[in-house]
Formats: sequence, structure tokens, C-alpha cells
Amino acid sequence: MIAFETSTRISCPIEDVFAYVSDPRNFPRWNSAVQAVRKTSAGENGVGSTYVMDRALPSGGAVNELEIVASERPREFAIRTTAGPTPFMYRYRFTAENGETVMQLEAEVELPRAAALLPQLARRAVKKGVDDNFATLKQILEATGR
Repeated sequence: MIAFETSTRISCPIEDVFAYVSDPRNFPRWNSAVQAVRKTSAGENGVGSTYVMDRALPSGGAVNELEIVASERPREFAIRTTAGPTPFMYRYRFTAENGETVMQLEAEVELPRAAALLPQLARRAVKKGVDDNFATLKQILEATGR
């Protein structure tokens, strides 16, 4: 397993950033690896809601089942995989600062056996991918004025 933290500053209100990030169905718009997300539970997007996520990874396609494990509007949102080949836990925290939003991510990712042999290299690669996705998210939210 690898763990890392990263953050980004988005020039949008905290409520708007939280609303967009906390809906997994938006992931394909800003996460380059995510191809599709389908909700598999009834009701709102609160704690306990479940989803299926299709991803395109360097090793090929992957399907993960997700569960929202924390949702405290507009401060915290967390998801974890419940099934699939790439287990992870992502905890997002949101802070309002001068009309902007600072979004922090604490990530834990289980690696395939080959990548687990080089954890430092894998951590850098995964974090770079997340940082690139955050740049896309920032661009989308700031362009739409959410």
C-alpha cells in the first residue's frame, strides 16, 4: 500500500466544489482514468451510497465498486472501494479561504504486486496522476464559475 497527500486551490465557493467532487458521477469529467460511474444504490449521494466505476489503467480496464464512507457538507467527503482489482481510500477535505476553496486529499492505494516492489516510484506516479486530475478539475470548475 502507498499513502500520500496532495491539495489544490480552486477559485470557487466551497459549497460548489464540494457538490461537484462529492458526486462520483462527475468523476469521468475530471479524472482521466475514469471512463464511467453508475450509481447502484437508491436515494441521495450520502454515506452508504454505492457505485460501480469503470477505469482505463496502464495495465488495462478495471471495474471497482465504491462506497461513500463520509459526507459532511461542505467539509469532508470520502470514498473507498469495496470490490475490484485496485483497492483505495480517498478522503477529501475542503476549506474556504478568501472566497476560494482549498481541497486536500489523503489517499491510500493498494498496488498490484509488480508496482508494490517499487513503492516510491509508484507513489510518485499515482500522485502525479492525481495532481493532473486536480488541474483538470480546477480548470472545469473555474471555467464554469461553479
